[in-house]
Amino acid sequence: MSMETKGLATSLFKALDTLNLLSGCSDGALIGEVVSEMGLPRSSLIRILDSLMHYGLVERDLERRYRVTSKFRDWRSEDRDEKLVSKYRPLLRKIADEVGEMAVLGRLQGRRIFHLHYEEPDCRIRVVPPVGRAFAIEKMAMGKLALSQRPDLIPEGGSNELRKEIARAGKDGFCWNRSESEEGIIAWGAWLEDPSPLSPMIAVTWPSFRYSDNGLAKVERLLATSL
Repeated sequence: MSMETKGLATSLFKALDTLNLLSGCSDGALIGEVVSEMGLPRSSLIRILDSLMHYGLVERDLERRYRVTSKFRDWRSEDRDEKLVSKYRPLLRKIADEVGEMAVLGRLQGRRIFHLHYEEPDCRIRVVPPVGRAFAIEKMAMGKLALSQRPDLIPEGGSNELRKEIARAGKDGFCWNRSESEEGIIAWGAWLEDPSPLSPMIAVTWPSFRYSDNGLAKVERLLATSL
């Protein structure tokens, strides 16, 4: 996808993001929870949700929780995340064992990166797993990859250097987080499938003192032979 957003239907992107968010909420979500996750005005999200309800993709129960309908489920696999974890867990485990660093599986959800699974090596000094922790999307390796496909999500006021880095990620298919989200941690992220807002990504993380180009080369070889 081009970095140029002129002519793209960003309102459609917002509706798709809302569906993507609700599809991961097995118990549904209250409007306040949707607003918190999406970072959009309440009035805008109500219009989006009303439109999706009219189309039959979303419903609201008696407790006023929004959830996707069976019609939406017919469009996609109900156990997408479980299938992704099952498919890529062996690769993550192999990287953790052979490279000796943590490997993380993630995807874009709403306006953040959702960490599906991680595998870590048995070592004394470890990187704290990202699951359950929140980071600014533009400071993450996987986040920058996602932004290369969704430039409309780049925060207002983002620097020219950030935009150039995201553009490079779109061309190269990989990106870095050099202690931007967490001091002393280096992460390298890449796509596991053809780049798209729905495609899964992998990030391999190192304590900065333990990073080496040889380690990265080993990760790249494992990806090349496994994908």
